[in-house]
Amino acid sequence: MTEAPIRIGHADEGATADACGCCDGTALATVQPVENRPGLPAIAFRVGDHARFKASMLTGLASAAHPALARLRTREDDDFSIALIDAWAACCDVLTFYQERLANESYIGTATERLSVTELARLIGYRLHPGASAETELVLLMEDPPAAAPDVSVLTVPAGTRVQSQPGPDELPQVFETLEDLETRVAWNRLRPRLTEPVAPDTGDRFTWLAGLPVLAVGDAILITGRNREEEDPGSELWDFRRVTAVAPDAAAGRTRVTWDRPLGSVSPPGEAAQIAHRFYHLRERVNFFGYNAPHPKTLSNQQRSHFGFGGTPESNPPSPISTGGSGDWVFGRPAAQAIWLDAIHKGFVEGSWIVLAKQNGLAEAYRITSATDDGVARYAISGRASRLSLDTAENLDLFDGAGTRRTSVYGASLQLPLAEHPITEPVAGSEVELGQRVEGLEGGRRLIFTGPRARLRHEGVGTLTIAAPGGGVQSLARGQEVTLMGAPQPVPATINLRYDVLTDTGFRGQVVAAFGVLRGVAPPKGAEVIAEPATLASALAVGADRTRLVLQEALGAAYDRAGLAIHANVARAAHGEGVSDILGSGDPSVPFQKFVLKHAPVSQRLAATETGVESTLRLRIDGVAWQEVPDLYDRGPEARVYRTSLTDAGETVVEFGDGRSGARPTPGRDNIFADHSRGLGRAGNLRAGQLSLPLDRPLGLKEMVNPLPATGGADPETMAEARRNAPIHTLTLGRVVSVSDYRDFALGFPGIAKAEARWVWQGGARRIVVTVAGEDGATLPATSATYANLLAAYRALGDPLVGVALLSYQPVSFRLGLRLAVDPARETDRVKADLEAALHAAFAFAARDFGGVLSQSEVAAAAHRVPGVAAIDIDIFRRTSGPQTAAPSYPRLTSRGARQGSGGVLLPAEILTLQDGPLAKLELMP
Repeated sequence: MTEAPIRIGHADEGATADACGCCDGTALATVQPVENRPGLPAIAFRVGDHARFKASMLTGLASAAHPALARLRTREDDDFSIALIDAWAACCDVLTFYQERLANESYIGTATERLSVTELARLIGYRLHPGASAETELVLLMEDPPAAAPDVSVLTVPAGTRVQSQPGPDELPQVFETLEDLETRVAWNRLRPRLTEPVAPDTGDRFTWLAGLPVLAVGDAILITGRNREEEDPGSELWDFRRVTAVAPDAAAGRTRVTWDRPLGSVSPPGEAAQIAHRFYHLRERVNFFGYNAPHPKTLSNQQRSHFGFGGTPESNPPSPISTGGSGDWVFGRPAAQAIWLDAIHKGFVEGSWIVLAKQNGLAEAYRITSATDDGVARYAISGRASRLSLDTAENLDLFDGAGTRRTSVYGASLQLPLAEHPITEPVAGSEVELGQRVEGLEGGRRLIFTGPRARLRHEGVGTLTIAAPGGGVQSLARGQEVTLMGAPQPVPATINLRYDVLTDTGFRGQVVAAFGVLRGVAPPKGAEVIAEPATLASALAVGADRTRLVLQEALGAAYDRAGLAIHANVARAAHGEGVSDILGSGDPSVPFQKFVLKHAPVSQRLAATETGVESTLRLRIDGVAWQEVPDLYDRGPEARVYRTSLTDAGETVVEFGDGRSGARPTPGRDNIFADHSRGLGRAGNLRAGQLSLPLDRPLGLKEMVNPLPATGGADPETMAEARRNAPIHTLTLGRVVSVSDYRDFALGFPGIAKAEARWVWQGGARRIVVTVAGEDGATLPATSATYANLLAAYRALGDPLVGVALLSYQPVSFRLGLRLAVDPARETDRVKADLEAALHAAFAFAARDFGGVLSQSEVAAAAHRVPGVAAIDIDIFRRTSGPQTAAPSYPRLTSRGARQGSGGVLLPAEILTLQDGPLAKLELMP
């Protein structure tokens, strides 16, 4: 008779009858029910384990459905039959274990093997991202090779020139290489903006600049004349006589700033400031008229006065030189209508020089000497040698006759001092920059890098200005205070005012409106931060014979201090990696889907405006013929010279060829498969500015290489966690960008992008899609980075060209938190406080936060109460560190804003609100 088999995985109807009693304590334990709640990280799929399978089979031995086994009453493990059951239980245990693993590996949400995730993603046409190589721009400093004409030699730096980084703590050196041949010149090393300009002294001025370091002192007399007075009209009043009040030499620049007592133009008799073609004279000597020290006639005896014909009445002595009226002083005279005598022989008063006659009441007149001779004079009861000066005009000379002789000073011995060009204080901003020199050979499309400190402004107007932040909050700017200028000043429509974007020394940033000239440029403090910014040259225009004007394709994003700015024109794009060549092996047509592993890993992936944001540097040749990389070999045809690549868990790149139906097989040959690529990838290439400074290759003329900008865009190969997030997103976009959510999802699949938000925003009378992105670990995405440019280009290539798109880097904002807490008496207070602070920083870090939204005190309290030992908390400080919600110590909830339109129509990015770095603002125990 044939017995029914014992079915291990199914219920046995006869198993409930235990006639012999030897199976007491056992029962059917399989099949176990399998149920899984949604969202679990693993699938429970086992119907039993070794113990359950063994118990079920032992129970089946006593089943009435198997009477032939009724006499098998032993249940000892050393019995052969029981041992066989134990072996099958072990077999079932192993089978169900792997069955459960296979079930888990069949779903992308629960798979634990990279191969599983890779193959599941391939089912929907998604490939795990291979990572990306960081990029930056290098400034090359060249030097003339021997025997070359200085500053004119054209030197070419070839593509592939390598430079190595200086690693920091716990870092490894990274190698970058240039991506293109670059024509360089020594003259392009450091271009300087125009620093000075000719400025003629004008009405109201109280200072000017002189060339060199002249010997001037406070109190010295100076004369400024204009063309009319110099060359055309001796009676012209276009001159000014002043006294020096300050002398400030600038030895480094070879010039001196001279300040005088009164604004130009306020002279007596009334006149204007000296006009164009000014000349500046230093009047080095102060002398007097002849007779200024003559004894007063009243001090003479009558007999002495009679010798001068003085008889006491005007009628009796008309020729007498002594006045009969007024003070009775001498009747002073001049040798001629246009001549004067000085009190002695003064060699500095020569023909062609200038003198100024000045009285105590402020009356002054300027004259040019037409001749100077030595003379002997005996008048006014004195005699002596005197300089006789003939003047170019007699206008107003009579005002200094008579009693004025004793009260008049004669300033002369004039020395002309050359005027210097004034330093330009306006910052360098906008899309045009005039250089201080003529530069040849610059063409449109060349990359430039601007480096220097930001411009500083000082309030030199009247009253107090108000700085208003776009998101709320104001701060006053008093006269004499300084601020940092963050961007180019913008004109205010329908006014003569300018709007300045400024940053105060306390960290408050906002906009201030002022008339031109109220905020004057000043030198930044020593040690001011030096920033760098790339730009693209549109054209270089000659300005006269000795200067060049640079016209940029786009306006500069910052405003630079003019004196500290350097413009570098020897700029080369560079990317993480160095070129290598591999011999992969020999082609064997007998092997379908032949595979090779590259010897040098990882393969550099250059940033590009593609769906994945990168393109591989791998170039493969078989017998000298180039083959093309494709995402998949399926349906490629038997003659297609294509291959696909994949990554192993160890990061190695595997090259796979076709089978003759889906892609051609490699042609036969010995070591006939060659691979060229760059080696270097990942976030290790995201270097700080200035780290790349060790050239490994030195082409002719290359002196130095440095990266003034950080290297950005580097991303590690996609992890399984990232693939689980990104693979479904791929099915939403399918390589095109249509809806608003597509813009967000597409950005999330781009290398180096950790978070993204997209929304419609009205800008004036039109609306556009504003995409806000954040880099890995909370990094911002500069508009000058390659990732930014490629993502924006991909939007334009794969999206609707009629839809306006703005790409913005997110705005990181933080909040201050202070609280009091009660600690469980059984816990260590210091340990609980440290754990609480660490938990709060983790709960409200960048990785745990998202764009926009509201953060309430209850969320903070909930996060705090999850820390063991925290019995109670009381929040005292809960406010933002910038923008709105900063006035009060605490608010019930804090808001982080989404993308929006700001004042002046400027688009503002979305915010991510995180806990401020460092210790909490307050962490105390409750009393």
